[in-house]
Amino acid sequence: MTFRSRSGGPIKNRKPKKQTHTRKLHHPSSSKKDENEEEKQQSDIPSWSIPLSSCLESAQIYNPPDSEILSILNRSLHDTLSSDEFIPTIQKIKGLLYDKKWLEVFCGSEFILESYAGRWVPSRACCFREVMDKLVGNIFTGEEKGLEDSMAQLDVDDDESEEDDEEGEDQKEGEDETDEERDDEDSQGDSAEGDDEEGVADSQWRDQAKQLEQTTPCPQETHHILSLGGGAGSELLAITALIRSTILTRPHSHPKFSWTGIDIGNWYGVLEKIENAVRIDWKIDSNLLDINYIKGDLLSLPINAGDSTLKVNNQSDTFIDLPKLLIDKPPKLITLFFTLTELLTQSRPRTLSILDTITQNTSSGTYFLVIDSASDISDFSLGKDGRKYPVYMIIDTLLTAKGRGWEKVRAEDSRWFRFSEGVGAGWKVKLENTRYWYRLYRRI
Repeated sequence: MTFRSRSGGPIKNRKPKKQTHTRKLHHPSSSKKDENEEEKQQSDIPSWSIPLSSCLESAQIYNPPDSEILSILNRSLHDTLSSDEFIPTIQKIKGLLYDKKWLEVFCGSEFILESYAGRWVPSRACCFREVMDKLVGNIFTGEEKGLEDSMAQLDVDDDESEEDDEEGEDQKEGEDETDEERDDEDSQGDSAEGDDEEGVADSQWRDQAKQLEQTTPCPQETHHILSLGGGAGSELLAITALIRSTILTRPHSHPKFSWTGIDIGNWYGVLEKIENAVRIDWKIDSNLLDINYIKGDLLSLPINAGDSTLKVNNQSDTFIDLPKLLIDKPPKLITLFFTLTELLTQSRPRTLSILDTITQNTSSGTYFLVIDSASDISDFSLGKDGRKYPVYMIIDTLLTAKGRGWEKVRAEDSRWFRFSEGVGAGWKVKLENTRYWYRLYRRI
C-alpha cells in the first residue's frame, strides 16, 4: 500500500513493521464458570418456591372435569340460581365483603348463603381441587410416598437407568459363557426338564397371585380431613371430586375418608344439597366418605390455649372444642381456605390462638394447607410504624420460625386459576378468575 506525504512530496513506500513480540489475546471469561455460577444460583432456590404447573399448562384433563362440578352445583342450588333476586343479592353481598362485614354475609339468611355459594363456590371448588391434587394428592390415592419422595424419585430413576446400562454391558460380555453353560444344561436329561416345569408353574402362580392382589380389596385406612371455615361447600366439592377420581382409577385400593367442616354460618342446607348430589352422581356412599359439619365460631377459642375456660362469642350458638376434634380424629390434612384474612380482621390474638391450638394438638406428618386471596385486602399493618405486610409473610413467621413446629413444603405468593374456554359460559353470573396465594406446611 502507498501513502503520500503531508507536504505533497514524492510517494513513499512503507513496509509493514515486523512483529517483535507476542501479542496477547484477551479472551472472554470462561463460559464454564458462568454455568457453574448459574447452577449454584439454581441450587440455592428452595424447593418449596418452585411454582406448580396449572391444569391448562400441563394439558391435564381431570375426571370429573370442571364442567361436571359446575353441573352438580347448578342442580344443587337451582332454585336460588334461577330466582329473580339472585343478581341483586350478589350485589349486596359484594358490598358487604368490600366493607369487610363478613358476619353480615356468613350469618345471613339461607337465601344469602345459597346466593354466596352460587357465585363464589364454582371457581373456588375447581381451584381447590387443582391445588390439592398437585400438592397432597397422595392423601386421596392412599399412596405411601409423599411429595418429597415423588420429587426425589426423579433423581433415583436417572441413577437406576445408568445402572441398567452397565448391567446390560456385563450381560453382553457374558453371553459366550452363557452359551457354553446352556450346552451343559441340555445334556442333563429328565432332571433338568422337571426343574423347568416347576419354574413355569412357579411363574404362573406368581402371576395369579399378583392378579389376585390387584383385584382383592385391602384393609382401608380412614383419612381424616378438617376444613376450617369450610361451610360454603367449596372444600366439600373439591374433596369429593378428588375422591371420585380416586375410585375411578384405583377401584380396589384406596382409603376411606371423613370430612369435617367448621364455620360460623348456618350452612347445613347448602352442604346437604351438595352432599345429596355427589352421593348420587359420583357414587360416593357414607361408607366411603363420612361428612360432618359443625356450626360454631372458631374465634370462641380462649386467647390463652392453656386456659381451661372457653369464652363463647355472642355471634355463635356454640364454641368449638378444637383440641378435642384434633385428638379424637387426627387429621392427615387441615385446610384453611379464604378464611385467614377474615379471622385476622376480626381478632388477631384469637387467630394466633387457633394456630397455636393446631400446633399443640397435631402429630408429626400432618399437612396444613392455607389458601387466600392475593389482593391488597390481605395486607395487614404491624408495628409502631404501621408498615403493611401480606398475610402469607405473617403466617410464615408464625408457623416456620425456629421452634414453631412446622416446615414449609411448597408456596407461591401469587397464582391464577382460570377456567378453560367455554366452561361456565352459561352460568347465571360471570365466573371470574381467581388470584390467590398458597402455603403447604407439614408438622415436624
